[in-house]
Amino acid sequence: MPSAHHFVVFADYFQFVVQDENSGVDFASIWTPQALDMALATGGTAICPGTLRNVEVQVVVHVVDSEPDVSLTEVDHAVEASLELPSGTVVVMSCTAYFPDAPRFKVPAGAYRALSFMKGVAGIQSEWEPADDRYIVYLWPGEPREAKLLKHWKGAA
Repeated sequence: MPSAHHFVVFADYFQFVVQDENSGVDFASIWTPQALDMALATGGTAICPGTLRNVEVQVVVHVVDSEPDVSLTEVDHAVEASLELPSGTVVVMSCTAYFPDAPRFKVPAGAYRALSFMKGVAGIQSEWEPADDRYIVYLWPGEPREAKLLKHWKGAA
């Protein structure tokens, strides 16, 4: 089952979406104050990782068999969450993209745990200039859990 899916996603409103193909989640309603602080909104069948730029960003979604062994020293920001994928079809897209054209990939239907990471954010000079920021999501089968901030990146004041 391990696989890696690479995307370039327009991070409109400083976010992108990883969701079940049949998700009916209202993305506006899941961006609570806690979600804003964690830079990850969750809604059962959808997660919306936050980004630091409102431009096209590099996204990789890894599907693995068990919780990945990732050192938090290697990432700038990390949040753990859960994602229900009852259809077995994952959609990765901008929150304003045309849904029928969004890229998809298949996984076994079921409950997944998720880790959402930001890497390379130190190179961001401005929103519009090229930078090395990357957004990585790991998915693996697991029972649902509440979202939990593991490492909090905060920019210079």
